[in-house]
Amino acid sequence: MKKHLSLILTALVLISSAVGICVKAEDPGYKDKLPSLTEDLPSDPENGCFTAIALRQYDDSLDLTSFGRLIAKKDVPVNTVTAMKYALTVYACGIKGSVYETLDKEKIKAAENLSGLVFSLHLANIGYGTGMTVSEHIDRLLARATPSGGFPTVGATPDIDMTAMAIQALAPHKDEPKVNEAIEKGLSYLSSQQTETGAFRYFGSENCENCAQVIMALSSLGIDADTDERFIKDGVSVYDALLSYRLSDGRFEHVHGGGANGAATAQAYCALINNDRLKPFYVINAPKITADLESTAETSDTEEQTGTDKKTPGVNTTVILVCAVCFVGLSVCVVMLILKKKRVIDYMIVAVVTAVIALYLGLSGVSLGGEYFKREDDIKISGYITFSVDCSLVSDKEMIPPAKVGIEENDTAYSVLLRVCRQKGMTVSNTGSKLNPYISGIGDLYEATHGPTSGWGYKVNGKAPSVGAGAYVLQDGDELIWLYVPDVSMLGD
Repeated sequence: MKKHLSLILTALVLISSAVGICVKAEDPGYKDKLPSLTEDLPSDPENGCFTAIALRQYDDSLDLTSFGRLIAKKDVPVNTVTAMKYALTVYACGIKGSVYETLDKEKIKAAENLSGLVFSLHLANIGYGTGMTVSEHIDRLLARATPSGGFPTVGATPDIDMTAMAIQALAPHKDEPKVNEAIEKGLSYLSSQQTETGAFRYFGSENCENCAQVIMALSSLGIDADTDERFIKDGVSVYDALLSYRLSDGRFEHVHGGGANGAATAQAYCALINNDRLKPFYVINAPKITADLESTAETSDTEEQTGTDKKTPGVNTTVILVCAVCFVGLSVCVVMLILKKKRVIDYMIVAVVTAVIALYLGLSGVSLGGEYFKREDDIKISGYITFSVDCSLVSDKEMIPPAKVGIEENDTAYSVLLRVCRQKGMTVSNTGSKLNPYISGIGDLYEATHGPTSGWGYKVNGKAPSVGAGAYVLQDGDELIWLYVPDVSMLGD
């Protein structure tokens, strides 16, 4: 009896193991989501760029020309890294005859931050003219590796994303001895940073995008991220960790419990698709379906602007009404002159009333045509934060000094920026999405004004969060600062 029981228990263990293996190897079902990803591209162009490249790598017969035109018709961003991302996307989508076929080579060469070096090497790997040879790109990139093998976004402290991104760019050249040595050291660094959950910790928390970038690095080298022993901790692979962020509708969340996130979803599908391919992700073959930029009616751009709603500083509702009040006051004075009113006190009364009304409108904002400049006393305050907009690293100009600001429940770093700037009549230019905004300008200060990689970013309690400002929910007592930096990589400090 004991013998039979032992055999039964052994059989159960073997069956359980087999079932576990089957569950682990089960297709995550990501392919079911691909059709909707194609349709969703225009709704989130910034993240859609990466999704479009992933879709091209998945099926080179897909027609992505509509989205390609949308990107190709954008003005070339002053941020060189974004411009290079657009160039890769336009190429992957098969659009011919756009300004993105020949970006400014001098600007590409001047991009010293690691993101710039990575993207310029991606372009060089597909034969794009960058003004530098592939060897020059490789040498510049390798020179930025730290002794640990990792690559830093800024300074000397390496991080997961940048190390994985550097490996992706170097992957097509892995047979070169110096490149192979750097890649192996980089993989050792990444492996040493993996936690027992299979994921990676960034600013004290684990997230989906780190897993995705590591998988893209491994798969670009021809390594299956689900089976490589270096990236399996306590029986959990980095591939398993990525899938743990997948929601029931196929989208991915940035952190567990955080809800669907555009950047996480885009990068996760890049990783899933490329782990099936096991080839360099950014080496893009010429698409089968191509189109000239002007071959069809112009596609509307989904660029989102707030404040004055244009990248070039414009005139908002408050300014219009202030000017209108001043004009009315002036007109009254003219009429009084025509009627030969001689009492100085009459003119003084008109001037004072005009100035008071104009000052009130200018400071508080107004509601007109559905555009509402929301004041702090119009919200249901659930707490207070310290808010500021700072450009002191590049200018002596004071924008918005630190001040106590009320917040509502579920207020984000983006929603508070909009509300405070609207109160002060300042523009906010967002060329991303509401969840993952890309702030290209605040007031009259725009990205690349103080160098090709200068621009805006935000920090909460002294650290740059790893989620878009539209997804970062503020808490009572937080310190939120929007900061203009000479190089966006400085936000990692």
